[in-house]
Amino acid sequence: MKAPTFPRTDTLTARALMRLVTGQQFTHRDFQNETASYRLSGYIEQLRNRHGWQIETKEETAPTSDPTGRATTYGRYLIEPEILKALPAELGERINKFIDAVKRFEARARDAA
Repeated sequence: MKAPTFPRTDTLTARALMRLVTGQQFTHRDFQNETASYRLSGYIEQLRNRHGWQIETKEETAPTSDPTGRATTYGRYLIEPEILKALPAELGERINKFIDAVKRFEARARDAA
C-alpha cells in the first residue's frame, strides 16, 4: 500500500488531519467549534481519496432540541489506534514535522486575531 500524503499545513484539511494523527476523535460540531468551518466532511473526503488516509466514521445518535423528540445520526471521525501506532514507522519524522507545522500555523493565526 502506498504511504498517505500530507496536505498543505495552512489548510483546514491539514488541521483536521493533525487532530486525527494525534489520536483525537471528533464530530463536525467539535471541528466547527474549533475552526468555524462547516465543511468537515469535505476535508475528510480529501484526506481519504486524494491523500490516502484510512479514516473511520463511527455513527452516533443523539436527541435533538426539536420538540417532536427527533434524534439525529452523525459521524465521529478517527484513525484506528493500530494504524496510529504504525504511523511513526511508516512515515518517520515527517509526521512529527507535519504536526508541529500545523500547530505553529494555528498559533500564528490565534496570535494575529
